[in-house]
Amino acid sequence: MSSPRGAGLLGCGYQLPRSVRRNDDPVFECLDTSRNAQGIYQSVLFRGLDRRHCLGPDESITDLVTESCLRALDAAGVAAEDVDRLYGYVSVPEYHVPNALYQVHHDLGLSRKAMVVPINAEQANFLSGMVHAAEAVRSGNATYCLVTCGSNWSQHIDYSQGHSTCVGDGAGAALIGPSDRFVVIDHATTTNTSYYRAATMATRPLTIHSRRQVPVDGTGMPTPTLDLNQCGIEVMSSWLKDGIPELVNELLTRHAIRGDQITLITYQSVRILLDHWAERIGPKEYVDTLAEFGHMISATYPVNLAYSFDRISTQYLVLAGLDLGMQLEAVLLQTDPPHLST
Repeated sequence: MSSPRGAGLLGCGYQLPRSVRRNDDPVFECLDTSRNAQGIYQSVLFRGLDRRHCLGPDESITDLVTESCLRALDAAGVAAEDVDRLYGYVSVPEYHVPNALYQVHHDLGLSRKAMVVPINAEQANFLSGMVHAAEAVRSGNATYCLVTCGSNWSQHIDYSQGHSTCVGDGAGAALIGPSDRFVVIDHATTTNTSYYRAATMATRPLTIHSRRQVPVDGTGMPTPTLDLNQCGIEVMSSWLKDGIPELVNELLTRHAIRGDQITLITYQSVRILLDHWAERIGPKEYVDTLAEFGHMISATYPVNLAYSFDRISTQYLVLAGLDLGMQLEAVLLQTDPPHLST
């Protein structure tokens, strides 16, 4: 991935819904607090949360994505008409196709020559988008690429399940272009598709107050919901738990980088995983907003990046996450030119 033309982050932005949901919200009254067949209380697995922002009836995740892009462009000092490509995803989308990323293109006023590239790689869409955007800039096929993700999954959750307690909504964006700061220098992935059905979003009947029914949206149409089955729980406690530090440490070793030289941003939904990764990787700085923002699915990475961007003081930055496929991804950035790094 060596090239004289560096591709890095020029600016970031994020936007959260106005409404804040606390742990005592009535929506959690249906939470199943029983032990499953494997002896696990899913209701206590997802702990360490206090607040999560959730879309209100007058808010649109597409609008939040557009606002986060505008903030990223403003921070970078780049005009919307100069953007060559728009990578990312808006999830759960209003339509099966097209994705609302095309609406974002319209609302931003991007050029008709600006390519829209939806990346349906839940939940690490943003990481994949960063890699593709950097490659486009380095190759000279693009100058400025917006990468953005927005998640409205609080509206697509079975609130009897333990994982419902961690989900929040949000949107974030980053502009990637020619730069000698926050340069994308490498990435790594590992894929285990034997877990393909461990966590799925689909239209399915739910049991609510002892009644079996298909959830519907405000118009009365069936709406998809997330299902994290027993295999999904096992993934979190085994493959995901150990896979993230193994992948990140492999990436760092490749470049002779120590954990105490990086700021780390990861997938976040379970406190015990964050604590385990902090111990195994040993970052100097760990961006942890689980208690304040919850798990924002695909928006977790760009929101936490934008939230912490101006405070990152380490020589390197690593973002590591999970695609529900199942694939782990990690992206390595160098925050300053080598001659300025200490």
